[in-house]
Amino acid sequence: MFSVHPLYSSSSGNMFHIASSSTNILIDVGVSYKAINDGLKSIGLTIKDIDAILITHEHSDHIKGLPLICRKNDIPIYACGDTAKFLKEEMDSKNIPSNIIPIHYDSPFKIKDITIYPFETSHDAAMPCGYKLSDDTSIITFATDLGYVSNDVMDNLADSDYTILESNYDEAMLEFGKYPFLLKRRIKSVTGHLSNDACGHAVAQLAKQGHNRFLFAHLSENNNNQELAKQTIESILSQNGIDPTQVELNFASKTLSSEEYIIC
Repeated sequence: MFSVHPLYSSSSGNMFHIASSSTNILIDVGVSYKAINDGLKSIGLTIKDIDAILITHEHSDHIKGLPLICRKNDIPIYACGDTAKFLKEEMDSKNIPSNIIPIHYDSPFKIKDITIYPFETSHDAAMPCGYKLSDDTSIITFATDLGYVSNDVMDNLADSDYTILESNYDEAMLEFGKYPFLLKRRIKSVTGHLSNDACGHAVAQLAKQGHNRFLFAHLSENNNNQELAKQTIESILSQNGIDPTQVELNFASKTLSSEEYIIC
């Protein structure tokens, strides 16, 4: 059994807590050290309870709290290849001791009772990845910050009992919003972020295979909202002959939330 707490999830900072019966893991720490501790306190934990941190990529909204975590704690930090190298060089340049462990795409490793499978995602970062986490009973797949859902990503999502997937922006809000042209182009690119429409089509494909539990993450603060994302995804499900009321669609809050999802 897993529990999932989407403590922070937005374009300004991200941190998820995932726990099994004996293991506590954070995915990304893109908020301040104080916010990290506030988030953990809201679910009855402290930083001392965390067994490991998984980093998806090195952008600030995913690693902001890492320097103080490394300075104050000896928690193992896992990241893929070039991302791990970047993080280690950053910590070394600031004379901060760190326990950064390089991992590799498609090479599983274990943290206590959880087996973790890193897989490649498409984003404008050193070596971005998603994670599939498995214990004896359930599988969770986590994929945010990706410009499109590749076949490899879809294969990993299709193995999952519970899917955490990016639904970053509404295409019209982005197109007619205040962002400069180059930023809009970056977000819409294959190494950018996943739109509500692209997310919806992936969900419809998974729903046809029997998957019905989803948590949507990393909603843009300026180019999306939960109501619009839900309407878009539900519309695409309906267009594909799927009753949206038979699919669990949850949305991670953009601000601190102690909501819990149980997967068993």
